[in-house]
Amino acid sequence: MTIDRPTVSIVMPAFNRADYIAEALQSLQAEPGIDAEILVVDDGSTDGCDAIVASIAAADPRVRLIRQDHRGVSAARNTGLRAATGHFLTFLDSDDISAPGRILRQVTKLAARPDLVAVIGQRIYFNAMNRDFEPEAGSLWQRTLDICLASAVFRRSTFDVFGGFDEALTYGEDIDFYFRLFEADCRFLIEIDTAIYYRRHAGNMTNDRDAMHRACLRAYHNSMLRRRATGRTRRLDLFFFRQFDQETEFGGEPDTAPQSSPLNA
Repeated sequence: MTIDRPTVSIVMPAFNRADYIAEALQSLQAEPGIDAEILVVDDGSTDGCDAIVASIAAADPRVRLIRQDHRGVSAARNTGLRAATGHFLTFLDSDDISAPGRILRQVTKLAARPDLVAVIGQRIYFNAMNRDFEPEAGSLWQRTLDICLASAVFRRSTFDVFGGFDEALTYGEDIDFYFRLFEADCRFLIEIDTAIYYRRHAGNMTNDRDAMHRACLRAYHNSMLRRRATGRTRRLDLFFFRQFDQETEFGGEPDTAPQSSPLNA
């Protein structure tokens, strides 16, 4: 393997997203410069979503459909993690769009810095945009750095160290995972570049505000219990919802011990 062709596993959980999943997959299929493994975990869809993916996978060997009974997004992500074989790993929800070139850009930066746990970009919320990735007139277009797995690239080995996603959480599994990284004082690279486009529509899971807030509080509570168990008294330093006007390193002190990059292994 050379630095020109990093192997990247992309995990996409999917549940009843027949209207959007083809466009989500197209954004990954167009990604240049990587050996992509696109793992779509269909979580018991009933709207023909899995059939659309199966048709796409039949024409593109990079796309692999994994079916399972409906168990929730955390379980679907974990199924994808277990199947992933790439040196690097990222995510994309089945109704969102990966920004052109973002995976290779982020992987290149992560591979060059073994002290970093992840490279994280910006997320744009939208409900209508044109082929040039510009908002349709009068439509939603909001840029933010927030709690999002799909805006980041990780090493696959990070999940061996920190584990996967808490399947007891119907929401907030991403917060819980990031908290484990913060609790270990991991170091991140924060980009000002766009990483993903998050589609706002009536079926968004985050529309259920009460359920989302309850799950977030549970993730916060779990983090507090872990910190008490380890005796940590320092507050967590979080990048969520901060503003950065230039690319910034964030988090714990860099590990100065020499390490080899998986791209050069």
